[in-house]
Amino acid sequence: MKKMTAALILMLMTTTVNAAEYVKPDAGLSLTPQGENMAFSINSSYGDASGVCNLEGVAQPLPAGKGQKHRWGWKDSNSQCVAVISEDKNGKMNVSTKGCDGYCGMNAVGSMDGLYHR
Repeated sequence: MKKMTAALILMLMTTTVNAAEYVKPDAGLSLTPQGENMAFSINSSYGDASGVCNLEGVAQPLPAGKGQKHRWGWKDSNSQCVAVISEDKNGKMNVSTKGCDGYCGMNAVGSMDGLYHR
């Protein structure tokens, strides 16, 4: 019983340590590793927050590009929305979306894209 409890505590601590939050003006990005995949949540707006974007899912690993440490991609099976999250070698996260207007209010389209930092 003690071994099982210790293993559970270790697993919970590992999950907590690996989860990360990143920000940029008017936006937040949450990342939680799930094996090789990356669970993500993006919440963003422009200026007065009259329109917001909310996008979440589990991204699959992609080959990292030049200057990148890791990269993950996600595609919505019900729309044309695609998101790519790249971890730069400097530790910042770069988010790029395409066709994701349906996840945003009218005034927030494009606000998820950009460079996020801790």
